Amino acid sequence: MAEKPVFVVHISDETPSALEARVLLARATAERCLHTHNGLRMPLGIYNISVGRVTDKISRLSSKLENYFDKVRSVNPESQNNYDDEMQEVVDYIELALYAAAEHVDDIDSIATWFFKNRTLRDRDQAYRQLQKAIKKNKKFVAAAANAIKHQQSRIRIFSMEYSQASASGCLHGYFIEGVVDGVVGPSATFHRHQAVFSVNTLVWEIIVFLLCCSRDLATFLKSVVSEFIGPVRANDTGLSRALAVAVRLPSYTFGEEHPLSRVTLHIGVPRGGLPSQLAQALYGSLNNPWLKDVPVRLGTSISRYTGDGVSRSFLRIDLKNMVPYYWD
Repeated sequence: MAEKPVFVVHISDETPSALEARVLLARATAERCLHTHNGLRMPLGIYNISVGRVTDKISRLSSKLENYFDKVRSVNPESQNNYDDEMQEVVDYIELALYAAAEHVDDIDSIATWFFKNRTLRDRDQAYRQLQKAIKKNKKFVAAAANAIKHQQSRIRIFSMEYSQASASGCLHGYFIEGVVDGVVGPSATFHRHQAVFSVNTLVWEIIVFLLCCSRDLATFLKSVVSEFIGPVRANDTGLSRALAVAVRLPSYTFGEEHPLSRVTLHIGVPRGGLPSQLAQALYGSLNNPWLKDVPVRLGTSISRYTGDGVSRSFLRIDLKNMVPYYWD
């Protein structure tokens, strides 16, 4: 069994980048680089813009989710309807985060492609083929989800379930990609064959893990095709650090699906003075305010937030009774 990839990411923009491709691109010489001749930015520029777009969407999605967790603490109609705008913002940023991640795949290909004089040489190159194979594995979920939303009207819908543990209570939120089976609107059969709902926080971590793995795979490719590296050159991770600082404030749990962090070993570094002050009031179930291990989580009433289309009359009721706390050990 292959060992899990290990990543060290810091909640501070004063530390070296955890994105290995960024470090190498900052040190790469321009030899063999044909990007500007083909109307593109230099590779580091392409990468910085692309990563910045992804981390910005992750940060904004996490902030919208934090606000939604804080405000929507019941599934009663009054509580739900009062925060329709907040729910729509969450849905919008889920979609935007998926689009940005899917576009990151294209940006990586643009970086790799123009280290070759033509596509024939590129396609024959072993390092390029290995990169394509690795990225295909990394992008499987985000690319398919973005494509379904864009081309198949598979909208994102929000699921909420009440919970309590000791003196804490509120709502756990999930999402599902909508589909239609025999005229009945419900979770897509393509994405939800085994799991009706995914936790909203797992999507944030899915994209963070995707970004880290893609960066490592691109770095492996660069070591093969770049003629010379200079340096060392310091490359900071302002965007990723900020995204991480918001992500760890969210409650961490699944509805039974695999947690993205189970596929990697992630070490989170904090500043020498300890956790930043903004983490002190983190939501229940988060890194700094964890679930209790010796007290069961009680699950209550749930609701699926479908949107009528004026024609459909049948909507699948999601009967979900499984919730797994994620412990930050």
